[in-house]
Amino acid sequence: MGRVFAYKYLVIDDAWILEVENLHRRVNQATKHPEPVIEMDSPWDRETDVFNCFNVIYDGDEGVFKMWYSVMYYGGEGHDGSSKFAYATSKDGIHWDKPKLGLVEVNGSRENNYIIPEIGIYGSLIKDPSDIPQRRYKMLFMVGSKETVWARFYIPLCLAYSADGIHWERPAHVNPVLRGISDGPWGFTYDPDRRKYLLFSRRVPNLPRDISLYESYDLVNWEDKGRVIVGGDALDPPEMYNFYHMMPFCYEDFHLGALNAQYTSPISESYDSYNRSPDYPDTTMGHLEIQLAYSRDGRKWNRPDDRRAIVPWGPKGSPDFGAIYPANNPIVKDGETWIYYLAQNNVHSWWHIQEQWNRNKSSRHTACGMLAKMPEDHWVSLDAGNREGFFVHKPWGPPHEVFVNADAEGGSIEVELVNPFGQTMGGFSRAECIPITANGKKQEVKWKNGRHPWDFAKDHRGGVLAKFYLKNAKLYSYTFTLPDPDGKLAVDKANTRWCGIIKHKSDNWDRLSTEPAGGLSPHSGPGPEKGQEKPGEMVLDF
Repeated sequence: MGRVFAYKYLVIDDAWILEVENLHRRVNQATKHPEPVIEMDSPWDRETDVFNCFNVIYDGDEGVFKMWYSVMYYGGEGHDGSSKFAYATSKDGIHWDKPKLGLVEVNGSRENNYIIPEIGIYGSLIKDPSDIPQRRYKMLFMVGSKETVWARFYIPLCLAYSADGIHWERPAHVNPVLRGISDGPWGFTYDPDRRKYLLFSRRVPNLPRDISLYESYDLVNWEDKGRVIVGGDALDPPEMYNFYHMMPFCYEDFHLGALNAQYTSPISESYDSYNRSPDYPDTTMGHLEIQLAYSRDGRKWNRPDDRRAIVPWGPKGSPDFGAIYPANNPIVKDGETWIYYLAQNNVHSWWHIQEQWNRNKSSRHTACGMLAKMPEDHWVSLDAGNREGFFVHKPWGPPHEVFVNADAEGGSIEVELVNPFGQTMGGFSRAECIPITANGKKQEVKWKNGRHPWDFAKDHRGGVLAKFYLKNAKLYSYTFTLPDPDGKLAVDKANTRWCGIIKHKSDNWDRLSTEPAGGLSPHSGPGPEKGQEKPGEMVLDF
């Protein structure tokens, strides 16, 4: 048959599913790496240094992981807004090197990995595929000081760029570029289909906390697209009504979000932050975990009905017992998703941090960087128990081959092909299907006749429906293939999202198709005719 092209379908939503019966959609957890991957263990790290928010990217051009992290000061009297920015690299994403860069002097020495001095900074950055090498790294950052903390000033965002991610420049006369958002972390990414920068952040005022979207073509002029995720619906417990932040990333046909859910007192968040509750530590108050959000277009976001965490906080005594925060956009590598996260062994409250300082007179072991991995497509599954269930994919194909990513050990998955009238395609009935009974991805569905469904393509042009039967099994995704000898299908699929965007003119919903294009009028061009001016507008006669 030669080259084929694969169309993969995740079961996160019902976009391609026509019917479901007796299957349960479940959110699955990522697998945690057993130990922290980075800690405050360098000779230049002080007892008052706290590992804080960080960014990790995998640079495919260089075959290396790169990390930028904030080192916050806490010396027992509270955080004064000061922190430094540091840099590290890794070949495997687990063991990190902290190079002595010689850029910043700390305690009389430049033998450290700091790239920005202790000025009170936090930044979220990307490697930008859309710009020239001199500006390939982009950072949106905020800076703080004792004066801004005293003023309770929500610090606006500023812009920086770099050729190597180590030496940073700031464009003149544009900072700050965005006001009115929160002082917390934010998700920053580039959408290659819309060729826009996207920023997901809390806004001000932000209690209860939720997630808003801001978009920009140039990182200087931003458009507020409004709130996209608000917590505290009927499926959430009363104490889960805050979202600390969300880190977005692209996965197959989805935009996914590592959504940081924060558990607080339903009466007042200040009870959690500043007062020790009598039932600590047996309550969820003060804990943070990572849940899942998803979107088809990056603008309209949803949450699964199953609100289980994809990365939960750990057991008491573990490095991530208290609160966990996703680092910037998770990394998809060889189908597997790497979710780096800031792990704290204290809950999100000043009283707990102060207790630890009083006990240890040190802050450097209260936080670290950790890693969890989500196996390929395992975000959400359709599950069946002893009672069999099924789902039906919408008319398609017929396909050349059918594959599943599933765990059917101790159970089975069978597939039959039917036409839109419910008639089974000859040779491709359920009875003739060889059951899938193993755990793994790319498991091919076969029938006893040894033929491929594509064999009857010329005889059936109306599309076929694939009906999947599950018993004691979990299905994460399924894939149909088609012959693609000249690679045209691969090209079409790569352009699908972009074509949909330009066809629907998604930035112009509020304009009529017959309206003239917007923008500045040409010099000495005609204005509205007399009698056609808008209310309050004056037309001059020359």
